[in-house]
Amino acid sequence: MPQLNRIDRVRGCLLGLAIGDALGAPLEGLSAQQIRAHYGQVDDYVDGSRAWKKKPYRWRMPGLYTDDTQQALALCDVLLGCGRIDPARLAELYLGLANPKGSYVGAHRGVGRSFRQVLIDLERGVSPRETGQRSAGIGAAMRIAPVALYFGSDEREAILDAVMDASLMTHRDVRSLTGALAVVHAVRHLVDGDGREPSLLFRIAADVARDEDLLIERYPEVASVDQHRRCLSRVIAHTESLLDLPRERALAALVEEANRHGADPVCKRPTMGFPPACIPTCLYLLMTTDGFEEAAVEVVNMGGDADSAGAILGALAGALYGAESIPGRWLKGLQNRNGIDLRAVALDRRSAEGLDIPPLVETEHVLSNREAECREQLLALSQNGDDLGANRRV
Repeated sequence: MPQLNRIDRVRGCLLGLAIGDALGAPLEGLSAQQIRAHYGQVDDYVDGSRAWKKKPYRWRMPGLYTDDTQQALALCDVLLGCGRIDPARLAELYLGLANPKGSYVGAHRGVGRSFRQVLIDLERGVSPRETGQRSAGIGAAMRIAPVALYFGSDEREAILDAVMDASLMTHRDVRSLTGALAVVHAVRHLVDGDGREPSLLFRIAADVARDEDLLIERYPEVASVDQHRRCLSRVIAHTESLLDLPRERALAALVEEANRHGADPVCKRPTMGFPPACIPTCLYLLMTTDGFEEAAVEVVNMGGDADSAGAILGALAGALYGAESIPGRWLKGLQNRNGIDLRAVALDRRSAEGLDIPPLVETEHVLSNREAECREQLLALSQNGDDLGANRRV
């Protein structure tokens, strides 16, 4: 692999996050068997209409990412505007995407029940320090890569503070919070040029273990601390022992290990939106595939929480292989590619000066309206009896 500059890795990370999210978005909630039955293997953007014939609200505009990337872009803008994560400013952006008032969704795409409740609480004037939900979801980790791209590796205290300020608004379970820290440390190592030797997993686990202790010391109020104090560092270190196993055995072992850490409901898929399952799975796939395309295709075709798993692995693989490794068809088809790429450049510079970055809220409202129009066109085609294909552009 050619020597990459840091900017190549930073651009690869943010673009990879959005592309993995967009590839996985129409497949979220499907099993690997269902994906194979409807599509064979997904290796490009699909609209989801073939798999979700009776659920048009699940249909997606090809190449359009979900709330995973929207929230990552919001973090970019807060970092660039404030030099840190300001929870009040972040809440303002989330509410800007949710307006008009009373909808609680607005331009947000694919948000779950927990995030809807956060929006409701924020709209009611609840402090963003008090809106976090206590379920151990993956949302804090799926969006967090910009923190690793903005801060240097020597700014450990600033990184921890930024992760917590970005995460406590939505998540208060220690597994969600340390899951976000795990993704940040993984991205940080990869952007700094670390290779994918097995020892990388031990270095990430050691970083997470140190932050787990700091988090517990500084934020004793977070949920599940007593039961799951060293959860993420342990599952990441355990992943190294699975690298030489056959793929099916390794994936089964990842699920089994995740269930030892309080999965609720019980984890059945390695890409379940539960940090002790999804994050080790993404790291395992990063270590056992060769190239951005192979990693992204493999993870989204596993189904489950395919958009979030795609976003996390896309960010990791993009940081490892760089922007030039991303297939041209995926870059060409990615909605808002320019806005994402400009933010990556700004994060690397730690300044947006001189860059014409399109405004987040306005852009996302336009994109969500386009997706709604796309869905209406697909619905009209289906009602006319047309076969809804896998990779159709509307």
